[in-house]
Amino acid sequence: MTVADSSAWEPDEWGGQSIADVLAAEHERLETLLADAVATADAVESGVEEKARGRNVADAFVASLTRHLSSEEQELYPATRTALPNGDRVIDTEIEADREILRTLAAVHSTDPADPLFPAQLRRAQLQLRQHIETAHEQIHPEVRRQLSREEQIRLGNRVDMVQEAAPTRPHPDTPSTPPLNKVVDPALGTIDKMRDILSGRKTRPQDL
Repeated sequence: MTVADSSAWEPDEWGGQSIADVLAAEHERLETLLADAVATADAVESGVEEKARGRNVADAFVASLTRHLSSEEQELYPATRTALPNGDRVIDTEIEADREILRTLAAVHSTDPADPLFPAQLRRAQLQLRQHIETAHEQIHPEVRRQLSREEQIRLGNRVDMVQEAAPTRPHPDTPSTPPLNKVVDPALGTIDKMRDILSGRKTRPQDL
């Protein structure tokens, strides 16, 4: 087995999951949560309960995807710039795509669930998320598994939860997206976002719904 060969080790051999496996599992959860948000938005009428449900599911999705993108930009992308044969081009393109996703999330965050634009914004997010997942699974994750050592994959995977715990819960599309600045700015914004979430009672995790 070569250093980066992932075909012969067990999931717990090095005390955790690789970052590619961690983020791939998150992609599945994000797709499920967004599908719920779209279905809920389509069912929203003028009732207070329907609007509240639509707002809560959308907020949980926005916060979850915002944290996810932050962890990728802080940990996955820097590690894979040199792992991919054309790493700079792929990662720079993906970072710009992330900015567009965050702009869509900002629109979802600021729009009333009863607004006719709300379901369309969620469907736009759905298309963007699918493209994000396709790029990750077809271009980035395979190279991570091939080129990074198992120890490095595990180290990065173990950092995802820690990074996301401190990450923003609201979209900030114009903030730095590469180290070292994003590793300073994102936790600072995360602290502010969490204070605002507590004061407003905003739902930021699916388990809170």
